[in-house]
Amino acid sequence: VSALLLPDAPIVVWWPHGLPRSAASTPLGRIAHRRITDAANEPNPKQALLDLSSSYVDGDTDLSWTRLTHWRIQLAAVLEQNGADGIRSVIVEGASDSASTFLLAAWLKPALKVPVEIIEDPAGTGIRRVRIERDGGALELRRPEGSTAYLTQPGQPEQRIALPLRTLHECLAEELRRLDPDEVFGEVLTQGLAACLAPEGNAA
Repeated sequence: VSALLLPDAPIVVWWPHGLPRSAASTPLGRIAHRRITDAANEPNPKQALLDLSSSYVDGDTDLSWTRLTHWRIQLAAVLEQNGADGIRSVIVEGASDSASTFLLAAWLKPALKVPVEIIEDPAGTGIRRVRIERDGGALELRRPEGSTAYLTQPGQPEQRIALPLRTLHECLAEELRRLDPDEVFGEVLTQGLAACLAPEGNAA
């Protein structure tokens, strides 16, 4: 393979399934600028994320994180509008086999520095809800089914927001537009995830 590569071309390796023990240590991973895995396609997505955390190297990424882009954009906008003061706790609800649910909780916990509870729903339902408890009233973004989400904020009417499931093509296209290491993902995977998935239980 090395003999066929252009010397200055960026190299991206994608494992659709079958996570290696350490992506950066594989023959292809050692020469790649970005290494893309997909914990959602593993038999135990939660354990797959923990395995990725233990072997993480700059340049690693996972499509479970990429699928969160629109959720993160919406939540960041809501928090910017309402402010982060007075936040007491967060609930993240999603399927027990949704790797993205666990990563979303792992992103929110260190960002907001409050307790985060993960509620695991039946497999196959994806992310369902994020509820942020505040002194001034709760903020909630929920997607019960389909591609429409509902945002509730104190003193405002409920808003409908398009929040469709992202396709594989969209996720790969996003990853290929950015070939530098994703530092936020690295921190979420190696620090936030361990705090949210402590052995004592889902709440942290």
